[in-house]
Order: sequence, then structure tokens, then C-alpha cells
Amino acid sequence: MNARLSIAAACAGAALVLTGCGTSAAPSAQSTAPTTTTTTAAAADPVKWAGAFCAGTTPVLTGAVELITVVAANAENPAAIKEGMLKLLDTGAKAMADTEAKLKEAGAPGPEHQAMHDELLKMFGDGAKEYKSVHEQISKIDATAPDFLGQVEKIGGDSADPSKLSDQIKKLDADPKLKDAIAKAPECTEMRTKLGKLIGQ
Repeated sequence: MNARLSIAAACAGAALVLTGCGTSAAPSAQSTAPTTTTTTAAAADPVKWAGAFCAGTTPVLTGAVELITVVAANAENPAAIKEGMLKLLDTGAKAMADTEAKLKEAGAPGPEHQAMHDELLKMFGDGAKEYKSVHEQISKIDATAPDFLGQVEKIGGDSADPSKLSDQIKKLDADPKLKDAIAKAPECTEMRTKLGKLIGQ
């Protein structure tokens, strides 16, 4: 139960931060744009970089919220819960692996963001591996076992904890250059819209 609440809180936090980015985008865009073109020669386009981040984050956060709904609606149907979990893990693993590859190919959006870039690469890479591992373990558990959920709760670590994604969004939001990039990236707008609908924001 606590895990469900933490996922919901993480998704709500992410949606609220992204909504904030959308409302305050215009002023920061004008002051940041000139600096970006002249200062960074080999840096990745911040908007494309932010778009890659959001594209990989959206399926994980929206899938987590949808799983909460599945669990709530199927309290007496562990087979449906198992199916929902496996779907989230499969989608999440692919999304994280794809995002790691896209961010690695793009490179950091500036030398000042190299540490954050490396942190995200590790988070998405480790998260993809953990989702695959957990998927394999849950697929072997008998959904009709009386302690099915108890067995599931013992599996996995915190590499793919959705709250980590929410924390990273807050870090990006605290940086004027990346905040502006998130506001401009279509993938981040899509994330904001989907999360907002799911959590009623």
C-alpha cells in the first residue's frame, strides 16, 4: 500500500512541476536563448535532450498510475494484477533503455550539465535492467498463490523507483536553461498532459 501511495505522490509531483514549467516558460526563453548559441559548441540541443528525457519518463510514470487503478479495481483478481505489473515492467524497461541510448547519443546539453547527464544515464540504464529482472521474477510467480502480493513486494530494489524520476524533473526545473527546454519540448508537453489527466490536475 505504501508503494502505491509513493508512486501516486511521485506522479503528482512530476505533473505539478511540469505544469509550473509551462506557465513560466516565456520569460526565461528570451534571456537564455542567445547564451546557448554562442557559448556551447559541441553541446546537445537542450530541447531535444529534454524531449528524450520526457519521452522515456512518460511511460514509466503513466504506467505506474494506471497500475494503481488496475490493482484497486482487481483486489480479488491477482491474475489481472500480475498482467498489469508485467505490462508496466515491459513498457518501462524498453522506455528506459531507449532513453539511455538517446541521451548517450545526444550528449550533455552543456559542460555545466555533464554531471546531471551522467546521473540520468546511470538512472535509466540501471532502471531498465532492474525492470527486466523484476519482470522475469514476477512472471514466475503463481498469481493464484495466497501470498502472491507478498512475494511480489519482496522483489526488486530502488533503481527504477518512479519517485527518482520525479526528483530528476525537479532538478531540471531548478535550472533556467533546462526548465525552458522542458517547456518547449513537445514530449514534455505530452507528459504534462497525460499525467495531468491521470491524476486529475
